[in-house]
Amino acid sequence: MKVLIVDDESYMLEYLKTLTDWEALGFSQVLTARGGSMARDIIKEQKPDLLITDIKMPKISGLDLVRFIEESQYPTKTIIVSGYSEFDYAQQAVRYGVTEYLVKPILKEDFEETLKRVAEKYFQPHKKTADQTAISWIGQYIDEHYNANLSLEVLGDLVHLNPAYLSRVFKEETGKNLSAYITDVKMEKAAKLLEQNLRVHEVMEQVGYQKSQYFAKIFKEKFGVTPKEYRKALLKGSDEAEGENE
Repeated sequence: MKVLIVDDESYMLEYLKTLTDWEALGFSQVLTARGGSMARDIIKEQKPDLLITDIKMPKISGLDLVRFIEESQYPTKTIIVSGYSEFDYAQQAVRYGVTEYLVKPILKEDFEETLKRVAEKYFQPHKKTADQTAISWIGQYIDEHYNANLSLEVLGDLVHLNPAYLSRVFKEETGKNLSAYITDVKMEKAAKLLEQNLRVHEVMEQVGYQKSQYFAKIFKEKFGVTPKEYRKALLKGSDEAEGENE
């Protein structure tokens, strides 16, 4: 999702841009515009999901932008920021469908509470669906690329999510830590490869481990036996089955 922040003061743009963790709220792009004219062009081209704008700016005001959004029938939600707390400003804002109204000075706690209300009311269903799609894709990717580099940074880049946010959402969606999920997939693959009568060191390399002691430790935690013991039991079972068929 995209958010557009508009103010004719550059320091306020930078302040609002860095005031919260946008990715944690589901916004992958934070756009800025110094003034209403530039903002109107960005709205036309980018159609942001959320507009946060100062109400009083030269030429094209925040209310002008809200009116433009309404007349264009864009789905953009709006938060008006103003140093003017007079009732008539708020009344006009409500008339044009403004979602929230904040009065300067903007404090971090108030700003984040407002963003959270807007996100929960308008964006959470979309955000949750997008997160679920990303987690599903990640699960499939891990299953198919279990021997590749599966660090949080790499996986986060693949689905365009902050690594810390990806880790938290993965746990919420699956009930399991991402690192534990990756380990489980690797061990399941290792067990299947051992069943194909491959040697332990060959299996270890195929599932992406370099140290045999660590591989054996992780495998035993999963199956209760070491890879060698697992392979030995498979071979013994195979020999006994052949003996019964003779």
